Order: sequence, then C-alpha cells, then structure tokens
Amino acid sequence: AGMDTDSSEEEEEQPVRIPLGHRPVVFALPGSRDLAARTVAQLRWSQGLCSFKVFDNAEISANVEETVTNHDVFVVLTRDDEKEEINFSLMQLMLFISALKGESPYRITVIVPCMEYARQDRKMQAGQGIPVQLMLRCLKTAGGADRFLTVDLHNEAQVAFAPSGTLLDELCARKYLAHYLRLALGDLQGGSTFVCATSGGGMSMTRRMAAELCIGFMMVDKMRLKGGGKGELKVMSSEPPESVQRVIIVDDIFDTCGSLAEVCRALRAFAPQAKLYGVASHGYFSANAPVLIKDLVDNCGLQWLAVTNSVAQTGALARFRAVGLEDRLRVVDISRLLAGAMMRIYLGASVNLPKFRDIGPSDYDAVLEVLTSPTVGLARCLAEEPLPPSIAIERLLGSTFDLPRAFQADGPPAWCSAPLGGTLSYALWEVAFRVVSACDSVTR
Repeated sequence: AGMDTDSSEEEEEQPVRIPLGHRPVVFALPGSRDLAARTVAQLRWSQGLCSFKVFDNAEISANVEETVTNHDVFVVLTRDDEKEEINFSLMQLMLFISALKGESPYRITVIVPCMEYARQDRKMQAGQGIPVQLMLRCLKTAGGADRFLTVDLHNEAQVAFAPSGTLLDELCARKYLAHYLRLALGDLQGGSTFVCATSGGGMSMTRRMAAELCIGFMMVDKMRLKGGGKGELKVMSSEPPESVQRVIIVDDIFDTCGSLAEVCRALRAFAPQAKLYGVASHGYFSANAPVLIKDLVDNCGLQWLAVTNSVAQTGALARFRAVGLEDRLRVVDISRLLAGAMMRIYLGASVNLPKFRDIGPSDYDAVLEVLTSPTVGLARCLAEEPLPPSIAIERLLGSTFDLPRAFQADGPPAWCSAPLGGTLSYALWEVAFRVVSACDSVTR
C-alpha cells in the first residue's frame, strides 16, 4: 500500500501541459533546408524531424520522425539540382505528405516558392496535358495536402488550378527585389533609369515594378514591320536613346536566358551607353545559361542578375564561378515573406490583404514581430514548460487584464482596438481565447 501511495504522489507532482491550439511544425525536404531554416529562424518555430532514403532498387522511403497529430504542418519544397532532380523531389514530396496524413495532422500546407511546371499551364496543341494542374491534384488526392503557398506564378490565373477543397495562395516578391535594387543602385530618380519588359506578356509585372521604384517604363517585343514578314525585336520607349543610362530588365523566370539575351542585344543597339541589370523572381540557369550570360556581360553591358532564393542557387553560383562570373549573380532572401504568410495562415488570417502584401523586407510587420518576440510573442507561449493561462496571455499581450471581464462579451473585447492594430489585435484575441478556453479553472 505504501508503494502505491508513493507512486501516486509522484504522478501528482508531474505537471500537465495544456496544448495551445494546433502546434505549428515545419518540415523541409532535401534541398530545401536552407530556405526552411531561414524561415523557421524568422518564426522561432521548431523544425520537424524527418528522413528520406533511397533503396538499392531506386525506391524511395519517406519517414516522419516525430508526432504531428493535431499539429499545423508546413512542408517546404525548393528546387536544388545539386541535391535532387526535381521530378524525384516531387515524388519524395508526395510520399512524405502521405506519411504525414497517416499521423492525423490538423492541416498540411505545402510551400513551393517556385511552382514547378508553371510554364506548362495550357494546351498548345492536341495531345498535350496540363502538368501543373495534375501535380496539384496529385498532391491533394494522393498525399492529402490542404493548402498551397507559392511566389509569383508564371500566370496569375493558375490559382484556379487548386483542387476542390484546397487553396493556392500566391505571394509577390516585387517589394523584396525592389528593395535590393535600391540598395545596389542607389538613387534611381533623375529620369535616366528605366525598367524594361521582356515581352508583352510580362508587361503588367514590369509596370508594377516601375510603379514600385517610381521610374520610367519601356518594353522590348517582337513586331512584324511588314505583313507576313519575320518578327523583329523593337524597343518601345517614350524617351530618346541618349537619355537612357540604366535599364533594369524584369522577368519572372531566368531559365536558359535566351529571351534575356535577345532583349539585352536589342537594348545595346538602342542605347549603347546604357548599363543593363536583370531581376527575376526565380532562377534556373539551365543548359548553357552561364556561358550566354558571360557573353552578355562582355558585349552588351550586362552588370549583374538578381533572383530570389525560391530556387536554391548553390549549383548556379558554382556554374557562374566556373566561367568567371563570381559576382554577377545576386540572391535575394525571401524567408521573411514566407514567414509572414505562414504566421497568418497559422492564425487563420488572410495572406491576400493589401496590408500584408504591401509589407517589404525593411517594413515593420506587426503580426510577425510581436508574435515572434522572445519575451512577448507566440513562440514563448508555445514553449514546452507548462504555463498558467493568465501568465501565457500576459506574455503574449505584454500586459495584465481581468480575464473573466475581458471575455464576457462575444467577439474581441475593448482592448483589441490598438495600439497594435485591428487585424493583429483580433489575432491576439483569438490565440488568447484558445488559452482561456482550454482551462476549466477560468470562467469565460
């Protein structure tokens, strides 16, 4: 009997941790770990444990090595040709999502910063399929993905490819690229710097970049000078050639860079004195792209190219170094953009509101900064040690208040009205309400 009493006392001394909502966890596939680590560092969340194996017969094994039951799961996939071929990575992703689904998570959000197969978004001739639509459908039906997050689709209409019951959210890296251009080029005013579209299809993206930088706009497109004749590249600009000193070429993807080369040569013929720069959301630099870019640097006045890390650039940087272009490829980090979106998805807020989409890398993001503060934020409230609800909410909100009186009314109470702002305050109220609702000792 004495032994039973001692064991019961030991059990009573063990604290019971009350889970606060659906705990977030981020998993990264091979080749995606650099971007995932940067994003997790912004969020102060935990990175999940997983493993991948290839058997001798070339079959793939994907294993989840920690519990994800009732967790809000995020899976990051970025292309890294140095680690895995992209079709192999997509198969790994489907197997891993299937393994996750078997552990009953609350939700699975797949983050593909650069949407693969995005340029095959329509039937160009009979007998062709639409691979990007099939890929999303497979991730939903075979794997069980609930939501998708990407950056700068090749065609904005592709958000409609999301399978029934899922969402495809598109983020925009324009402000991050514009921020880098301001840092690298200095003052862009004065009327001598222009942004240039590579074709009529990219005109809307380039116009938005021109508006962001408050500079002029020009375009290079194929024109048939004679009916039935061969199309020739023509520079369309409202300014005379002698007033053009710097041109920023804007595109969504740099792949083989054939279109970039044509545009650079046309601009060189139009304004020989102009310095050329190129920016794009995604960079593949496949085939002989580095050799072609070296020719543009030597003969067309191309200074450098800038892309985001939506695609891992380890291999591209090595290929650039091999042809003597060590400093010609610049990589812009978008981990803060992804972190802000992931935090809002976790809190149930929209990632499509202008208030979020207008936040640049140097702007204050109240949701991200407050909720990830090491002393006040959500990361502290999700700590492993058990906390009384009143202390958890106090750390979250940074102030004390009367819990029963605060939650008497339906909806957000009066203290939600700033200084933090409506959207953030409502999100904080929801998280605090979850804490209070989870504890029987606190009266709503």
